[in-house]
Amino acid sequence: MKKDFTIALLMVVAGMILFTVWLGYGLNGNRRASQNLPLLTVGETAPPLKAEGWVNGNPHQDNFLEGKVIVVDAWATWCGPCRVEAPHMVEVYNKFKDQKVAFIGLTSDREDLLPKIKEWLSETGITWPNGYGAVDSLNAFKAEFIPQVWVIGIDGKIVWNENSRSSESLEEGIQRALNQSN
Repeated sequence: MKKDFTIALLMVVAGMILFTVWLGYGLNGNRRASQNLPLLTVGETAPPLKAEGWVNGNPHQDNFLEGKVIVVDAWATWCGPCRVEAPHMVEVYNKFKDQKVAFIGLTSDREDLLPKIKEWLSETGITWPNGYGAVDSLNAFKAEFIPQVWVIGIDGKIVWNENSRSSESLEEGIQRALNQSN
C-alpha cells in the first residue's frame, strides 16, 4: 500500500513538473511563440525597478544602471521553465557583460524565501542583481507569466519583449538597443 502511494505521489509530482514546463514551452521543446500577449509593449516607458530587497547587489547604487541597456528577467524559485531558461540567460549575460548592458532579475518570491532564492541563483549561475518581493514592478511590467524578459533602451523605453521573439532573438534585441544608443 505504501509503495502504491509513493508511486502515485511521484507520478503526480512528475505530471505537475511536466505541465509547468509545457506552459512555458511547446511540445517540441521550443519556447512557445509569444504573439499578442498583453505585455508592456515596445516603445512604452519601462516602470521603475523596485523590490523589497536585493541579492547580488543593489542596481540603484553606484550608478550601476546609468547609460546602460537593461535586461529585466522575471522568474521564481518554483518555476520549472525559469530553471530551463536560466542557462540561456547566463549565456546571454556572458556575451554582453563587458558592454553597456545591465542584467536585473525580478521575482515575486518574498523575503521568507531568501534562502531558496540564494540557492536558486547559485545553482543556476546567476550573478547579477536580483530583486525579491518585486510584485509592484512585475505588475507594472504586466508580467502575467514567467519566465519573461524585457530589454530597456538607455532612453528608458521597452526595446524588446516576449512578443519580439517571433521576429528576433533576445541577443538581437539587446544588440539593436546597443546600436540605438550609439
